[in-house]
Amino acid sequence: MADEKDRRPKVEVEQGERDERQAAPDATPGSAPEGREESRARGIGAVTAWVSRTFPGNENAFWGGLVGLLAALVLIAIGPWYTIVIAVLVVAGVAVGQLADGDPKIVNALRRLFSRGNQ
Repeated sequence: MADEKDRRPKVEVEQGERDERQAAPDATPGSAPEGREESRARGIGAVTAWVSRTFPGNENAFWGGLVGLLAALVLIAIGPWYTIVIAVLVVAGVAVGQLADGDPKIVNALRRLFSRGNQ
């Protein structure tokens, strides 16, 4: 059994330059680590760039298909009536937000739709 222990490879640990991921950041007063918003913006930018490279000229079709897929999954998961209620409430929330922004596109479209005659 002593021979078997001698035949096993021995692990050697070399100390050299540290990996950049392990290196401590420069701690200067007033410098904060990168925020979540910046990393999220980079992530969204990377996804948008990938979509542009993969589907040139059809980016909106890709996003529309993705939204449709998500809507179908929600419809299957919670049922049609809950999905309709959620969609109506989301549109109402967007309409209120547009009113607050001073650009009520949805409200104006509803006024045109339900107005008496063509004015």
